Order: sequence, then structure tokens, then C-alpha cells
Amino acid sequence: MANPALELLEEMLKIYSPSRREGPLAAFLAEKMESLGFRGVKVDSALNVIGEAGSGSPVTLLCGHMDTVPGRQPVLMDERFICGRGACDAKSPLAALILAASKFVDRKDAGTVIAAGVSDEEGEGLGINQLVKDGIKADYAIFGEPSGVDNITIAYKGSFTIQLLCKTASVHASAPWMTENSIEKMLEVWQAVKEHLAKYDDPNDRNHSVTASLTEIKGGVSHNVTPGTCRITINVRVPSQLTCSQVADEIGGVITEFQRDLSFPKLKMRLGGFTEPFEADKNSLLVRALIRAGLKVRGRRPLLLRKTGTGDMNVLGKALGIPVVTYGPGNSHQSHTRRECVEIQDYLASIDVISEALVNLAQFSSNHNQ
Repeated sequence: MANPALELLEEMLKIYSPSRREGPLAAFLAEKMESLGFRGVKVDSALNVIGEAGSGSPVTLLCGHMDTVPGRQPVLMDERFICGRGACDAKSPLAALILAASKFVDRKDAGTVIAAGVSDEEGEGLGINQLVKDGIKADYAIFGEPSGVDNITIAYKGSFTIQLLCKTASVHASAPWMTENSIEKMLEVWQAVKEHLAKYDDPNDRNHSVTASLTEIKGGVSHNVTPGTCRITINVRVPSQLTCSQVADEIGGVITEFQRDLSFPKLKMRLGGFTEPFEADKNSLLVRALIRAGLKVRGRRPLLLRKTGTGDMNVLGKALGIPVVTYGPGNSHQSHTRRECVEIQDYLASIDVISEALVNLAQFSSNHNQ
């Protein structure tokens, strides 16, 4: 017998939706949400798809992202797994949120539930920022990412990027002594940045460490010419006890020392992509509601996770100042891999956990406000 939840996820996986190409999936989900009874379903200018269920308070936003990293994968399903690009990150969490919300289209016991599939999470966050810009209002929010069905993510690191450009004279490779090598000089800068950030490194506690990764390097034009230009990109992840601005200022100070050194080649820096870290209150009504739901549905207490990644949770939590957590089926270690899969039973169980949490949250909120 066909399972509607599996059919929805399978259809979502078949629609290729890398960042900034979410249109077909948004249209599909809008049509699906209308058929499920959601009110006011729309696709906005950023290709976010949004619909409402239930009524009254509290207002809970269930939000996941439609986009994936590039790369097509075949959609495969057996008795245990369903696989395909986005199966883990994060179409199964998004599908679970939509289906959980759909249970309340004709009910009032969970308050108002807003379901949203946003765009460009894997890119520059166009979708979530548009949602904030348009004035989305909610009392609580759950973001769909692969926390694992028995875990709740309460913290993500912040992130930003540094782009550096170093220029030197370029000469024949047979006479390297005649000039400085832009790649070698840039590596001096990178080493200095790493040494400065080492004070924040704790091998036993990566969640509270600052990390920096050299993610891109471009330099040189030919095997027999010394490189006159080198460009690098550094990705920095910032824990919740610090701010991106604080760490960026410190790294900027390191770069400035090189720029002030008249003997050092020309060096330019550009900062961007700032997303501040976020950590939810582990004692909030939202966390309590999900914990109770996990105990009832799964028979075990969910673990509270602090992750080294960065998510849309950070943006909305900071912008609206509301309790926000991340929850969804899947093992995040499979995200962006060559074969993304999610366990079918975990996916189906997560729908029940989320719907149960919504009922709990409405009850807790009502008691709290009395």
C-alpha cells in the first residue's frame, strides 16, 4: 500500500533544486500544500513557499530549506532507506515539517502553524533573509535540518569569510630570486592567521573553538612563470561565546600588520557572509515540548546538540529573538556526500515527534500565560 509520506519525499528528491534553482520544487510544494488544506499558500519573490494551518496561539514556524548543493543523484528506495540528493540535507526534514503541520489544518490544539520551504540556504541565505525582511511573525520556530530523530540541535556556530588578494611582480620561473612569489607570501599570511586563532582552539571542545579553513586558493598562470597574483578564501566559524565581528576585528588586525609592512607585497582584504552564532535556551518551552514528544514517540529522551556548522536558525533566532531549535531526521555526516540517504523509519517517526511537540507547545504556552 502506498505511503503518502514516502511518495512526497520521493517526488521532492526527483526535482533537482540546487541553490537559486528552487522554482520547480517551490511550485510543486505550493500545489501539494494547497491539496493538503493549507491556507494562504504562496511563493514569494525569493522562491520561498509558505502556507498556514491551524489557528490561534501560539504561532509556530516550521521552516526547512528546499535547495541542495549541486550534483545529481539517482533516487533509490529499499525497505530501509530512501536515497537521493537532499535526502539528508534537507528534503526529508522539510517534508517531515510540512506533513506534521498538515495534521493541524482543521485543528486548533497546536495554535497556528506556519510551514515554509526557503531558498538558498546552501548559498547566501536569500530565502531566510527575505522571510525576515517581509516581517514573518512567530512565537517559536523549528528549523528542519538533519539533527537525527533522537536529537535536538540547540546551537550553531556563526560564520564569515575572508577573501585576500596578494600581488607581486611576475618573472620567468628560472630566475625566482628576482621577485617575491605571491603564493608563498600569501601562505605566510594564512599561517599568521592560524597562529593567532590558535588561542581559541580546544581539541577537546570543538563546539567552543574558533576554526578557520582555507577553502579556496588561486594563483599562477603557467608552469614556467612565477605567480604574480594569489587569491585565497578563508572560512571562519565562531562559537556562541564570541561574535563574528569580534573575531573578524582580530583577524583584521593581523592582516593590517602585513599591509603596514612596506617590505611586504600589496595585500587586499574583503570580509563578508556574516552570520552570528546562536544558542537556544535549553530550558525554553520549545525544547521542553520536543523532549516530551521524543519521550512519548520514541521512548527515549532526545540529546541536546551543539553543532559546529551554521544554519538558518541563527538568522531567525537573532532577528526575531524567539526560541528556535533545529530538528529533523538524518545523519548530518551524510550531508553533501556522493550518496545521501535517510532511514525511512526515522523520517516517518520525525513527523510524529514534530506533531506531538506542537500539541505540547500549545499546552505549555497556555499554562505559562495563565
